[in-house]
Amino acid sequence: MGLLDKIKDFFKKQAIIAQKDNVLAMAIHYIITEELKWYPKKVNFGSDKHEMEYVKPGSPLNELEIEAERVGNKLYLKFEGELKRGGTLGSLLEMAFDIDLDKEIRHHIVLNLSDFVNDNLEIINEDELRKTIKSYIEKIEEKAKE
Repeated sequence: MGLLDKIKDFFKKQAIIAQKDNVLAMAIHYIITEELKWYPKKVNFGSDKHEMEYVKPGSPLNELEIEAERVGNKLYLKFEGELKRGGTLGSLLEMAFDIDLDKEIRHHIVLNLSDFVNDNLEIINEDELRKTIKSYIEKIEEKAKE
């Protein structure tokens, strides 16, 4: 295999990794909206970064935000749950004194793209992905109830 063939192979692998990122982000969005019944408030799928915001009636969270960023062959996910507590007084204090009353709960997770998307861009290990996403959202909601 010559140098040109090695370069072509490298670019092909990189393109597949970038596509895996998009497939996995869409799968996570599907799990959250269709299976966990959260409503999308704002969804922005980029080339390597994704931002998703959701709301759900009856949740102890005012909003669930997920930021995802692909680094190499991994997808870094940051879950943030905004609490409903604080009310009008809390909002006024935050605005007047330019402070944050720490009304967010955060969890981070790193997913290996190849663990959930194969080179044919098909979702694999679906049950594990569902369980992982559901678990992290449940952790945030449980923490919000405290």
